[in-house]
Amino acid sequence: MLLANYISKASDYIDKVCAKLIIFILAMMVLTTSLQIICRVFFNALSWSEEVTRYLLVYLTFLGASSVYKKKGHISVIAVQALLPPKLRKILTVLVIVISSSFFIIATLYGIKYMGLQGIQLSAALRIPMKYIYMAIPIGFSIMILHSIDHIIKIWFGKEVIQ
Repeated sequence: MLLANYISKASDYIDKVCAKLIIFILAMMVLTTSLQIICRVFFNALSWSEEVTRYLLVYLTFLGASSVYKKKGHISVIAVQALLPPKLRKILTVLVIVISSSFFIIATLYGIKYMGLQGIQLSAALRIPMKYIYMAIPIGFSIMILHSIDHIIKIWFGKEVIQ
């Protein structure tokens, strides 16, 4: 039970950090895009702004997906689940989370592999290693794995209400 508390606290803490990062990234995207528009109209266009915005969007996507997963905000079909008795509904919910977690694990592993393959490539305008951009994939899916474990523990110990 002590491990379950640590996992839950880690999941909550990481979600709070992700929420702050998401807000920061979104603000940086708005700032960079606005700066690009101003420079394009009044001065010379910036060569790096579109690339920065694109890479920020990549991180925003994966961190946002993990945060939405934590709050169970992704679309799901629960029509069949609602017809089942509570005990079977609990088992089905855990099974769905395990299947999702399997995908998250596979995506994390392939994200790490892809990050290694593309690690020596440099971005066009900023000249930063692309491994830092591709790192968003394993980071986002690893966070989703942690949230999955937290969901399973909460369901198993009855701390989470199943809809």
